[in-house]
Amino acid sequence: MKRTYRFVQPSGTVVCAIPGKGEIELPVVQGILKHASRESLFDLLKDPDIALKYTLEALRVAPWSALQHFPREWLKECLPKADLREGRARAVEFMLS
Repeated sequence: MKRTYRFVQPSGTVVCAIPGKGEIELPVVQGILKHASRESLFDLLKDPDIALKYTLEALRVAPWSALQHFPREWLKECLPKADLREGRARAVEFMLS
């Protein structure tokens, strides 16, 4: 019996203005922020603080198929703040290099 795997796909993107950084286009992936619905994420991610929290949580829990849709420079900038386990941190650093 064959198994079909569905990889994580963003349901859209949101442009968020980050003070001092300019605008960043973030993918909307349901499940990174646990209690937010897909529809509410489009509004929530326009707030820079929530966008940062969303990115940090994505670095902690999201698979590479979701992380590859984020801007690489933004992920690299957020990586030191993410407080990842050592193995996860090395894996993400490798994927971003």
